[in-house]
Amino acid sequence: MANSHPSGKKKTTVAGVVIALLIGGYTVLRPAINDATGWNLPSIAEQDNAGASRDNVAAKPSPQSDTPASSARTAPTDASARNTTSSSASDTSTAERPKSDPSSRDTAESKTTTTKRGPLADRMSSSKSTATAKTDTNNSSATDSESDSSLKYGLLREVGRERYISPAGLMYTPGSAEGHRLEHLRRHTADQPGRPGKHGVFDGGMEGALKTIDKAYENAKIGKRTTQKTDKGRTIYTVDMGKRVGFVGGREGNQRRKPMARRVQLVLEGNRVITAYPL
Repeated sequence: MANSHPSGKKKTTVAGVVIALLIGGYTVLRPAINDATGWNLPSIAEQDNAGASRDNVAAKPSPQSDTPASSARTAPTDASARNTTSSSASDTSTAERPKSDPSSRDTAESKTTTTKRGPLADRMSSSKSTATAKTDTNNSSATDSESDSSLKYGLLREVGRERYISPAGLMYTPGSAEGHRLEHLRRHTADQPGRPGKHGVFDGGMEGALKTIDKAYENAKIGKRTTQKTDKGRTIYTVDMGKRVGFVGGREGNQRRKPMARRVQLVLEGNRVITAYPL
């Protein structure tokens, strides 16, 4: 009985030594065997890890299947969570959205109302403007007609008995064989084919003649295309008007087929007209 324990210990020691030798030999020879045979023998560490993994899998409890009751309890909870999330997102978007200012909106609407006008309104405005312009023109024409009616030939203003002044300041007074300088001037508004020599005739009748004489007088005062001479206290201007102002009639003019006249002969005593005619 006393010798049985040492022999058991020796057997255990021998077995451990043998196992250790086998493990060491396996560890040393495994790479050579794998290279020679093409096998893939696992190492001792890999085997230990694999065994530990299998033990863990075996020890892990299987997942419990959801019962109908637990599913029913979970569904309202999920729906409640989704509703809470949606409500939070809605509140966040509402908080982030800028509040519109009622006063600015009213101002914008009023501006739009003021700016936008339909085609009918535009036509009415245009018609009103046209009517106003026509009314102003008619009033102006009526005023001009009233003022012209007080002027002789629409130009001459009476400043005394039978004494008239033109817009340019020329005076037409009684005198000459015809009794008045205007009557003498009237002779130069129509041709006299039987009159000996030349007879200058103004275009435009009396009104045209008076306007042309005023223009010639204005040009003469500034010396524009004008020649001047004096005879017995009278100033004689010959003014080139640069365009047609009438024609030359009388016997000589008719023989020459009434050539165009561009010059004006103007005879004055001061500012009083003695005579004027085209050349």
